Amino acid sequence: MLGPPTSELVAGIQGLVVAVVLLGLGYLVADVFAGRRRLDEVDRCGLALTGLCVFAFVLMLVHMATSGWLYSHPLVVRLLVAGTVVGLGLRRIRNNERARGPLWLGLGLAALAVAVWASPVFRMMPLTATADTQLHNGWVDQLMAGETTPGAVLTGDIPNYYPWLFHSVGAVTTSITPGETPFHSLAPLHVLQVAGTVLALFALGRALTTRATTGVGAAVLGAMSGGFGFVMLRGLDVVTDPRGNDGADALRYQGDMLFSRSYNLSFHNLIPPFPRDLAFGLLISFVLLLALRARSASAWVDVASGISLGLVGLTGGETFIVGVVLVLAIVVFDAERKVATAARLLGPAVAVYAVWLVPVLVNYLRLDGFVSITHIIAVDLPATAIVLSWGLATPFAVIGGAAYASRARAERPVRLVALFVAVSGAMLVASALIPQVVGEAFDTLGRKHRYWPIFYLSVALVGALGFTWLLESVGRRSRAAAVAIVVVAFAVALASPVVATLATPDVVKPHDEVRDGMTRQDDSLLHVVRDAGPGCTIAAPQGVSREVFGFTGYRMLSWTGNWFGENRARIRWADIYDRITPEQERIDDNKLLTTRPDDARWGEVARRHDLDLVVVAADSPPPADLAPRPVTHGTDPYWVVQLQECAIA
Repeated sequence: MLGPPTSELVAGIQGLVVAVVLLGLGYLVADVFAGRRRLDEVDRCGLALTGLCVFAFVLMLVHMATSGWLYSHPLVVRLLVAGTVVGLGLRRIRNNERARGPLWLGLGLAALAVAVWASPVFRMMPLTATADTQLHNGWVDQLMAGETTPGAVLTGDIPNYYPWLFHSVGAVTTSITPGETPFHSLAPLHVLQVAGTVLALFALGRALTTRATTGVGAAVLGAMSGGFGFVMLRGLDVVTDPRGNDGADALRYQGDMLFSRSYNLSFHNLIPPFPRDLAFGLLISFVLLLALRARSASAWVDVASGISLGLVGLTGGETFIVGVVLVLAIVVFDAERKVATAARLLGPAVAVYAVWLVPVLVNYLRLDGFVSITHIIAVDLPATAIVLSWGLATPFAVIGGAAYASRARAERPVRLVALFVAVSGAMLVASALIPQVVGEAFDTLGRKHRYWPIFYLSVALVGALGFTWLLESVGRRSRAAAVAIVVVAFAVALASPVVATLATPDVVKPHDEVRDGMTRQDDSLLHVVRDAGPGCTIAAPQGVSREVFGFTGYRMLSWTGNWFGENRARIRWADIYDRITPEQERIDDNKLLTTRPDDARWGEVARRHDLDLVVVAADSPPPADLAPRPVTHGTDPYWVVQLQECAIA
């Protein structure tokens, strides 16, 4: 159980244990920041995901300050995790605070969410290997190879351009997960994201009304409720590519059960975990802190909210924009001391965000700005599909809006929800203007499918208010009727998520080649190249370049993601190819090295690019003096040539 997993079940069990440890760590960090303030166990558990990210943020600062030393030493990270858990755990026991709040109800909902969304963790290895997953896993590996920040897929001096908090969390998780590759860490990352998000939603809903029923409604509608598409099913299914058939596949179940780019926030709990999913979870924790602030304003809660918002910025752009606009709305419409409130909320957010943003701005000016790296069409659903894919959130929101509209003026938590709905809706409408204002290089921030889940979250919170009002109104007349409403609501809400997660292992393309690498098969291409050591530079055929980078994080001579036009490596810097080897030269040299090892220029080209490894796709072995090692990738044969020892960056 402590070594690399030999089966999907073992990988799932290991992932579950690691996720519990990391969420416990996050809870203990949140407990320290809470101190003896008016936060009970539910609130502190709701901030566990943020607490874990605070820990990863601090470790990332140390990693950068030590020039990439920390994450390149997993044993040190393990000791830091263990020491923090033990030390803060003893502090918690010593304080002997009496547990307050319906903690077990929140934990039960988190367990239910894991049961609903995480069954693929026990049935798939790896949890998919999509282009984006390969990219992010490679960046995690780069941190663990000694790079101070995630760089790029190509060789050369290419500064960081992507927010790195998700990768820092991934490095922490990978360090303590058996197998010690980012692919092994996908299982615990998925579990802790699902559980942490549900705990935050339960705490947020309860903070709005002080009633546990609102917490239940927020957790179910915000993280476990699918649409009504299940009534159209003829068997287990999930829509793997909503862009298929010119977008028609997205409407197979009227926008419901989408594997990616769902307008329903709940379906972002499908595998695998992405930075945007973590950003959504942190946004929920941020709104939770704002709700606690609305109930009992204090400078501490303002500062904590600001720190949380800064962490949001280090994981996702659109979530950070919505959070900043929400703060401005609060300052304008719900703050007595506007300047002080703005300073306490935005000051810490800017300070945290600046750790990443300032270096990026410096390089933005030095490298002539950004270019667009988006080559995939957006997913646009018609209004009917949006409503149907939202399921119970819409009718409950109608009830909640009607029941609580008159309370917004007098009750600050309700006013917060109203502001959140207004801000997220306004940003959804205005998102198309972002590329026009700041340039086409930022067109990803103008994609509406990135804002619909945030708007859904705000609507789901209104639905949680409606859920509370309906249960209380019916419960006064008949407790049995109230119980029946809960049972029916859970059954309808969970139907599509359960179907989608059960279908995922069979519908999503298996990645046996990555599995061979994870289980360390002796002749596996991925295992052999990774075993060469951290920090390698490599040339590999473009057909396997995505998998090689995702499994090793090695800097590559040439790399192709899911785009074969200009800027195949999807690097944001505008004039980067004026400063590193041009793209076409890379493509030509890579083709020569990986297909023609008998060419007289082979050795000179490899030395010119200072390569450590070359993967050769040739029917016959390369010359014996290259000491080629035969490997396989699936059923395809390759040869691995090691030219020199790899060195940590």
